[in-house]
Amino acid sequence: MKPGSPLPWAMECQRSWRWLFLAGIFIMEVFALRKTQAVHHRHEIQFITVGTGHSILELSEFSLIDDVEVASYNKGQKQITIKIPWISKVLGVNYLTQVHDLLVKHEPHFLWLLQFLAQHDINDDRNHTAQNLIECEVDNNITVKSHIHLILDGEESSRIDEEVGHWENIKPEAKQYQYILESPFWTNLRKSYMKLYCVDLMKKIVGYSSLRDNVAPEVVVSQHVSPEGSIILSCIATGFYPRSIIMHWEKNGKLGIWGNESSSGTLPNMDSTFYLKVTLELPPEDSGAGYSCVVEHSELKSPAIYSVPRKSTRKKPWILALGIILAVILLLSCAGVFIKWKIRKTVCMQELRSDRKILDWEHPRRQEIMLS
Repeated sequence: MKPGSPLPWAMECQRSWRWLFLAGIFIMEVFALRKTQAVHHRHEIQFITVGTGHSILELSEFSLIDDVEVASYNKGQKQITIKIPWISKVLGVNYLTQVHDLLVKHEPHFLWLLQFLAQHDINDDRNHTAQNLIECEVDNNITVKSHIHLILDGEESSRIDEEVGHWENIKPEAKQYQYILESPFWTNLRKSYMKLYCVDLMKKIVGYSSLRDNVAPEVVVSQHVSPEGSIILSCIATGFYPRSIIMHWEKNGKLGIWGNESSSGTLPNMDSTFYLKVTLELPPEDSGAGYSCVVEHSELKSPAIYSVPRKSTRKKPWILALGIILAVILLLSCAGVFIKWKIRKTVCMQELRSDRKILDWEHPRRQEIMLS
């Protein structure tokens, strides 16, 4: 050992502390990820305008947070309807009045969209529909998505991703008004409205309380064999709230890649809960044994593990052959019974006819007629 070099036990101690440090970082990252997943929220605002180039017949607005409708507005009633009572207290009367006044103030801008649609229309009285879809998402209180979609007569015309920063023309004719959308006035207005009425409004509501009672997911795991012979494992979680959920496959308690994984994405149910399906396609030589679906949700105290049922739906050749043989035997038996019944019926009918002839012959009057 060279002078000044560390002792073996010291080197081993350094290595142990290095691994302990890395493990600590890994655990912190995992908990940070789970925390981030647990506070993911989405706000969607829909404006629907129906009318001609001269007037607005209908103007409606719907606001949904995590796919739960929280508010709506109708031009005819000229009032904002709050779907969940406690939200009115959270926002306050002054805030709701401010939003109402803005909606009334911007009615001419919605009319401008209808005028654009009707500019080449021969029939001035024909109705058109303009939709404006605004969506934003926050993850761990950080904005991760903010999009605006402009939909005219049922077809998306233009859209913008705030991260990209410029409007994308889906339809060629949208270039005619792109300079208006990208003007400094509308750009500043769009950014301020996106922050105030999409992002900040959502944070204020979800920061106060949950929109509905939290519900743990109901999970069903199954497997079946595809026509090509591959094993398909399915894990379905439904009826859960809030939206955030983590689902993955393990084999014998370990993570890995064993086949083609796919996901339906988190979808809303009719009762404002959510649904998610993940599948794993395995090669035919894999029996599917030892796999399990691991589900993490805020309403579960710990990750729930659901094992894949051992019973496979693969049909064995001898079972299939036996089923065919039994079906043939049953069919022949039925045919035999039918033929036997038919023959017996024919014989009975012949005997009946013969008996009738004898009775007719023995009738006294008929005998006298026949003898004469």
